[in-house]
Amino acid sequence: MSLTTCIRWLGLFAVLGGLCRAAMTPLELAWGVDNTPALLIGGITGSIFIIFGTVGIYLYQAEKTGLLGFIAFFISVLGNILVCTMVAVALFVNTELNNPQILDQEFTGPIVLIRMLMMISMSVGYVLLGYVTLRAKMLPSWAAGLMILFVFMVFIPFVGDYLALIWGLIYIRLGWAVWSHSAKDDASKATS
Repeated sequence: MSLTTCIRWLGLFAVLGGLCRAAMTPLELAWGVDNTPALLIGGITGSIFIIFGTVGIYLYQAEKTGLLGFIAFFISVLGNILVCTMVAVALFVNTELNNPQILDQEFTGPIVLIRMLMMISMSVGYVLLGYVTLRAKMLPSWAAGLMILFVFMVFIPFVGDYLALIWGLIYIRLGWAVWSHSAKDDASKATS
């Protein structure tokens, strides 16, 4: 398997991760915040696909994003790993799975540090990844710009219910661009 083919499939992982993450919004609107299906589909499955999808997004534009692109990639993947970890803690370790505010609890000990590191790495990682993606001009600029704005949308009233949908749309669009552009690259290499 060529690197281009691998990147292409990782782009599809980003699309799948985006779809899973976006599915959290209707699931949470229908059954309440932090319900088990939303956390399993959007939180854990979505995060896993997004982690691998981010690898594809980075590799697709790595030559143009340079060292800052690698740093942005690393920090955002770390943030997504921590998101997945926090959701897993909420689902499988906490015995109060019926509590709809499970992720909003005041945790003590290392969970506080993990949550803080998650928020910082997600924020810094997405601002940097959005910036280097805009600068590289290889992927849709509106999705890269939305990735930067996503970090600040947390502070806008009434947007919180739709953050997972927005997060998903970012990855659907970036992943689809990687998938479709990589397919064209594969086709052009096959004909030459």
